[in-house]
Amino acid sequence: MSIRLMWCGVLVIGAALWGTGCAPAAEAQQEVGTQQQHAEGDFCGGFAGTPCPEGYACIDDPTDSCDPDQGGADCAGTCQRETPAACTGQEPGLKYVSRDPAQCALIRYTCKEGYVPFSNECGCGCQRLPPACDYNDPDRTYVSRDPDACAAITFICEGNTQGFFDQCGCGCEVIP
Repeated sequence: MSIRLMWCGVLVIGAALWGTGCAPAAEAQQEVGTQQQHAEGDFCGGFAGTPCPEGYACIDDPTDSCDPDQGGADCAGTCQRETPAACTGQEPGLKYVSRDPAQCALIRYTCKEGYVPFSNECGCGCQRLPPACDYNDPDRTYVSRDPDACAAITFICEGNTQGFFDQCGCGCEVIP
């Protein structure tokens, strides 16, 4: 019985030491303020299932002999930054200052007139001010308030009206 107790004690102490030995140092946690530390290339996966920080994905390490596609179990990996599919850097109306969301909180910048700051999963920068749309203008009748949908709509304006297409939508307006 005493051998069992001793063995269990070794396991408990080993697990406790292993957990503290893998914790990041306080200095590393504070290095980027409240932002999560850059984890590109850090270890992940394996037997313990070590996760990557938010915004990173665990990708199989091609330099080892373990291959999950060939039946390998508990393969180790490396953390790689996830890039959302919508982040092309060419989004209309957006001008990026940084494409690294982790750095955006540290960057101070101002936007020129007609633009306001933005920050999202793709980065940060300046975006055009949304148009001031007056949907109650008595001289305009909107067919759609969605400029993208307007590209596919066919409509006819009658009487003393003409068609209009702008950032607020499309429809008919009184000819001045």
